[in-house]
Amino acid sequence: MDPYTGQFFNLASDLDVEHIVPLSWAHGHGGANWTVELKRQFAEDPENLWLVDDGRNQSKGDKSPDEWMPPYEPVQAIYVQRFMAIVEKYGLAFLEQESAQILALLDE
Repeated sequence: MDPYTGQFFNLASDLDVEHIVPLSWAHGHGGANWTVELKRQFAEDPENLWLVDDGRNQSKGDKSPDEWMPPYEPVQAIYVQRFMAIVEKYGLAFLEQESAQILALLDE
């Protein structure tokens, strides 16, 4: 089941491996200074990976929850919580505006 849409898929070709916290977002929020080893650990961390509909993955791109939310409402809170957990795990930092918007999402 794709957590972003709630749909079930039978073909692997319909799915992408999605980074909940995108690689480029992490790079711009503190990951640029990581070692190659830490960048690899982040990229391969199973806690940061979901199998999702390939089209939905492309629409998300490198956005964070303040810019993009899964259309499947039951997973939205889980998505934000997972995003926050990965950010904390790797010591990434939100910009002030992003932080306020994401905290508001957590309160909903």
